Amino acid sequence: MRKILKNWTKFENFLLFGSIIMVSLIGIIYKSDLLTISCSIVGIITALLLAKGKNLGQVFGVLITLLYSIVSFKNKFYGEVFIYIVLMLPMYIAGIISWVKHQNKATNSVEINKITDREWILMFIVMVIIFIAVYFLLEIFNTSEILVSTFSVIASIFAVYLQIRRSRFSFYFYVINDLILIILWGIPVVKGNFLLLPMLFNPIINLINDSYGIINWRNLEKIQKNMEV
Repeated sequence: MRKILKNWTKFENFLLFGSIIMVSLIGIIYKSDLLTISCSIVGIITALLLAKGKNLGQVFGVLITLLYSIVSFKNKFYGEVFIYIVLMLPMYIAGIISWVKHQNKATNSVEINKITDREWILMFIVMVIIFIAVYFLLEIFNTSEILVSTFSVIASIFAVYLQIRRSRFSFYFYVINDLILIILWGIPVVKGNFLLLPMLFNPIINLINDSYGIINWRNLEKIQKNMEV
């Protein structure tokens, strides 16, 4: 643990431990089960490790995919389960391979890559196609809150894809997904299911973490570019 937290700033440590304590307390107060609390905590750790550009974040991504799928299944978000197991899990594994091959020794983080205009155009065309396909797929599974869930799946897919491609713009998609997940998990909480409060606070906290990721990756990109000059 000490090795993982080496060279972390006070602010980053505050984000990590403050977030974990907050989610744990909320879970205990509202008597959430261990799985829900664990899923929220792993999600927080994953977001911060990715924001730091650490390959371990991709490893935690595999774990959060499995935990999130189980919690989603219990709450009848079947589309989330299908997409996360079939698509997100292999993508996180691909992310581990990609990041291991592209490590910057000077910053002790992943080498940040630039996405070409052609790839952006192709990505958004594919996004529209996938959105339509996912919507009808979730409809087949009779997924709760189908439209919100579809947007969440799309944002997640392209956030992770851009992470595999080592682009700082992945965090913009993570921020979008955080906002969507606040709505997705906020709906059952508003309806009275307070056991899911940790799942609601997870994207709220990750909204802060991923916003920090935007800033940190921009700084890492500048440092890496200056080293190339």
